[in-house]
Amino acid sequence: MKKPIQITLFLIPAILLVLIFIYSFAGWSGWASTMSWEGLGGFGHFTGLKNYIELFTQDSVFRKGLLNTLLLSVAFIGITIPLGLINAILLDMGIKGKKLFRLIFLIPLSFSFVVSAAMWAWMFAPKTGTINSLLRVLNLGFFTQPWLTSSSQSMLGLIIIYVWQFSGFATLVYFAGISGVKQEIIEAAKVDGASQFQKYLRIIIPLQKIPTFTILFLLLMYSLRVFDLVWLTTGGGPGYSSEILATYMWRITFNRNLFADGASIGFVMFIMSALIAVPFVVKMRGK
Repeated sequence: MKKPIQITLFLIPAILLVLIFIYSFAGWSGWASTMSWEGLGGFGHFTGLKNYIELFTQDSVFRKGLLNTLLLSVAFIGITIPLGLINAILLDMGIKGKKLFRLIFLIPLSFSFVVSAAMWAWMFAPKTGTINSLLRVLNLGFFTQPWLTSSSQSMLGLIIIYVWQFSGFATLVYFAGISGVKQEIIEAAKVDGASQFQKYLRIIIPLQKIPTFTILFLLLMYSLRVFDLVWLTTGGGPGYSSEILATYMWRITFNRNLFADGASIGFVMFIMSALIAVPFVVKMRGK
């Protein structure tokens, strides 16, 4: 009986911190979003769902930010997961320098978003950036692009940065999953005459459901709440071409002092994250 009590005592501080700094503030944000809170004065009067209705029906920038957030999530995850799986398969096949490649895949994940943003902003610079400068040296100047400073290419640049940042993480998770496949299953497939391609296609890849689900969940959570990398590279621009929910929430809250509207955007992000997290937790509990 002592062990459960000790475990409970250790968990209580963490539970209290989560309740105070996550759920209580999320509840406060939800309540503030139903008020007419503008400027540095009081909360104003209760308005119900008025702020939400105006966001979805009258605020074109909010709709643009929501669309960009979803686009970033779908494109970035849609590229990162297959790329991570392919890299993991190559590592599992015994490619030369496997330990070196594993280290290389870890490097981007070790960088903070601030460092990554500064590095890629410098690399993507139209005139002095590494990418365009290298193209000019190779006499491929006609391939140079404005990259992050172009309203039509800014989202593409952000997607490239995110794929670079997280593809190594996906690779290592998949590699761990592939390494965990029982050798008896693989040996049985070889006895049945399965080729290398068939071994991965019909046996190993179908067994990667849990790693895939884990990667998908974590990347979705990152893509929905991203702020610093976008803010430091494009600032949501040019114009609103790369505006996402987090940057628009910051802009409308602290630049325009529309605190109720900012709280509404934040609560929308919270609901979107909850819709992802709850099914994940339920599925994991069922395992």
